[in-house]
Amino acid sequence: MKTLVLLTLLALLALGLCRRAADGSVSADESPSSEAFVSRRASAEMVRRHKRNYVYDSSVYGAVRDPLEAKREVCELNPDCDELADHIGFQDAYRRFYGPV
Repeated sequence: MKTLVLLTLLALLALGLCRRAADGSVSADESPSSEAFVSRRASAEMVRRHKRNYVYDSSVYGAVRDPLEAKREVCELNPDCDELADHIGFQDAYRRFYGPV
């Protein structure tokens, strides 16, 4: 019984190998190893990131910066404006030195 099963398996294996050889040689595009490699264009499309409106210089991405931050930095660079901002507030100090906010 074991020999019959063994002979049947060998016959199926030989039949499968003969059919594969009869199909001809496998081209490079159809080989199983070509499935592992992807073209650069296809890989770029696969990993394309969605653009988002991130503020990269903020400590937390996605956080909205204060619209007056640039003006606050200008006032901080001027020692007189910075000192006055400590006493009367940033907006009033900026308005006195640079005009309307």
